Formats: sequence, C-alpha cells, structure tokens
Amino acid sequence: MQRQAPILPPLAQLAAGAAVLLSTALCQAAGGHHAVDDAAMLGPGQCQLEAWLERGHHAYRAQHLGPACHVQGLELGLNLDRLARAGDTALRSAGLQLKWARELQPGLGWGLVWGTTWQSASPRHAGQSLLLPVSWTPLEQLTIHLNVGRDFHARAPDHDRHGVALEWQPLPRWQGLLERWHDGVSLHHRFGLRHTVSEAWSIDLSRARTHAAAGAAWWSLGLNWSFDR
Repeated sequence: MQRQAPILPPLAQLAAGAAVLLSTALCQAAGGHHAVDDAAMLGPGQCQLEAWLERGHHAYRAQHLGPACHVQGLELGLNLDRLARAGDTALRSAGLQLKWARELQPGLGWGLVWGTTWQSASPRHAGQSLLLPVSWTPLEQLTIHLNVGRDFHARAPDHDRHGVALEWQPLPRWQGLLERWHDGVSLHHRFGLRHTVSEAWSIDLSRARTHAAAGAAWWSLGLNWSFDR
C-alpha cells in the first residue's frame, strides 16, 4: 500500500508505518490498503482504482491513489503516495508494480510481486522490492495469506519482510481482516472491515498499530473501484 532507519523517533517509527507507506509503494498490497498481499490478480480486461486516507497521532497523515490493470498476463499497477507528519516536509512517492499469480489447485495459489519506487526526498530512487505471496482457502468463508519478501533500499540496509493475514467473510457483503507483519524495521498488526457496496465498489476501514513505539497507531479509510476496460 503507503521509511527505514534503525533508530527512529516515535512518529518516525510510525513512519515505519511509512515502511507501510514506502513498502506499500515498494510492494503495494492488493485488496486495498492492507499490508499483506494475496496470491490473486485482476482478470483479463479488468482494472481497479484504490484510494485511501490514513490518520494517526502527532498529526500523521497519508494519502494513496493506485490504479492497476491486467495487461498481457500480468497485473500492472501504479502507486502515488503522500506522507506528512507534524513539523516535517511532506514526502511524496510514485511507484511501479508488476504482479503475477497462479492457482496451484482449488483454494491454493502463489505469486510474485516486484515493485520499484521514486520519492521527493534524496535518494530519488528509494529502492525495489520482491515479494512471494501464498493464499490458502481451507474453508469457504476463511482465507489465509502468507508473505515473504525483501526490500532493496538505495542508501540503507536491505530488509527482509514477512506477514500473515486472515480474511473471514461471515456475510456476503461483509469481510473481516486480521493481519500481522514485519516490514524489516518493526512489527505491526491491523484489524479491518470491508463492506462490498456493489460488484464494482467496496469500502475499507481499519486500525493498525506498530510495536516500535507506544501508542503509535493509525486509522485507514479506503475506497476500491473495479471496472472493465
């Protein structure tokens, strides 16, 4: 979705929530602002547009816009992000992402996601990332996503990343999400809800927290639109 140093002041460790921003830019999670990606792609001829806002304490603010389309067997996406916190200059970034996924058998799939990001701060090219997502649906209403990957930073140590997410759909139009992930700097967790308004539109609301700093939590509100080209 949407950034790294070994020692960070409290909200820069929410900017390890910026590892959620730059890592989301480096490797944007499919399915809205969630940090853990799934092993699924848009279908041939399909596109989507995702937008979300994030708010946290110490005047943390983030905005994201991300269009994506299925192109020649791959999902091609763009990520446009803006991150700001009290007293600091806003950080803007733009990223390119390619995703490939396939089903191994009914209910089990895997994929590869590559991303690269440029930013308004130095260095202009923030880095690249490579991610392997696996998705398993043991029950009709329950899906488990696992991620392992690595972020390659331009002027900072590279970082491994990993995460797990549980999606539960008790009702046709309502979906709950629990996820826990490590972005190479700190551990985070999130609880979220998704309401499907129609086949084309859905709304996300979640609250996430980083374990790097006490009280470093943020809310996210997202809107997702799918359409045919």
